[in-house]
Amino acid sequence: MNDEMRVRDIPAVLVSAWRVLRVYWAPFVVIACLGLALRSGALWVAVEVSDHNAFVAQLILVLAPLGFLLAMIAMLWMTRGALPNVAELSRREARQAPTEKRELRLVDVAVSVLVPFLAVYVSYGLLKEDLYRFTNEAAYDEFNQFTLGEPPDIDFASRLAIYDWQVVLAIVVIAWVVRYALGKFESVTRFLWLAFAGALVEVYYTSQVAQKVAEFREDGVAWVQERRASRLVLDEYDQVITSLGPLANPVDTATTWLFGLVGAIDAVVIVPLAWITVGAVVLGHKLSGPEEPARQPDPRWERIPAPVRRFGGGLVADVRERWSAFWNGLRMMATAGLLPMLTFCLAFLLVIRIPWIVGQLLRLAIGPLQTDTWLAFSPMEKAVGLAITMVLAAALLAAAIDWLLGPKLHPADAEPQPTAPREVSAEAGA
Repeated sequence: MNDEMRVRDIPAVLVSAWRVLRVYWAPFVVIACLGLALRSGALWVAVEVSDHNAFVAQLILVLAPLGFLLAMIAMLWMTRGALPNVAELSRREARQAPTEKRELRLVDVAVSVLVPFLAVYVSYGLLKEDLYRFTNEAAYDEFNQFTLGEPPDIDFASRLAIYDWQVVLAIVVIAWVVRYALGKFESVTRFLWLAFAGALVEVYYTSQVAQKVAEFREDGVAWVQERRASRLVLDEYDQVITSLGPLANPVDTATTWLFGLVGAIDAVVIVPLAWITVGAVVLGHKLSGPEEPARQPDPRWERIPAPVRRFGGGLVADVRERWSAFWNGLRMMATAGLLPMLTFCLAFLLVIRIPWIVGQLLRLAIGPLQTDTWLAFSPMEKAVGLAITMVLAAALLAAAIDWLLGPKLHPADAEPQPTAPREVSAEAGA
């Protein structure tokens, strides 16, 4: 299927998204509000618990983005019965999980959902907002602890659980081993909840990595801006703009717009593609990836003791399987074509701007307010904008993934057309 024919399907996909939204808008709104409430509640509890145990507070803090993610998963999962290709895939039997020795489930590939979702969460600025709120409130609470007759015992680092990158790397390795051990234990006990415990382990270590990556990113930008070469470039730019005379203002405007566009690459490209990857994993994780060719055993591998070989080989297979749905989702997008993906990116770009639009409309409707009054209501404004974004994104994602699954499920069809969702009630879809 060429790009031109695929682009002609885009209006039908948008119509399908509208039909999904028309059927499920009410439960979508409820789920989105519950997810945002979980995010806010997790931040409050983390601050309170950090005074007693910083590690437990960090475990609670990771529930903040999890509230956002679980709401999106629930909304996408609800649409399975209304989308023909997704419904067909959901009836298929998934491949066997190598560690648990049972059918592969979405919870087994949680890291494949978490990685693209955290890219979205970081790009939205929500992770930075969570960390700022937690560190600011916890540090304020720590600084204002006074005991009569004794000096305050202030320890910011331990309460805020600030880790070096070496510690974060050790957390990743330990988390992989713990996840593998939980899977092996589940294969023996057949206890379902161990899979969810393993998913929480992945939530913890991926959130720690995301925090450290965001920190490195900010430090890297600050480091580049502080370099003498950067200042020289800016000085030369100012001199060139000054020498242009009447053309200085339009040239400076065009240059500012160009660099702003480059700086907005997250919102224009990364966020839409990450959202599509999340949807592809949630609704299409049962798709099998390409079979890997059999590899010849390395003679050096035979020198390692057999117990170590079994553990190492099992751990590598386990980690590879956890990431398999993520790579399958990327391959699904790669086969969709450039023009359809650019069209979806544009649609998601409009959805992403919903919180800003809501803020502007509220300012027009309410008018000027005192700063203290507005700060009291600003969290509600953000929540309303994010809830609308989540609802629209879920409907658009569900329709887009159903369309992307068509060629995968029916490769013999030369031109699979997007099919309208079945007219089902929200209760039936749930």
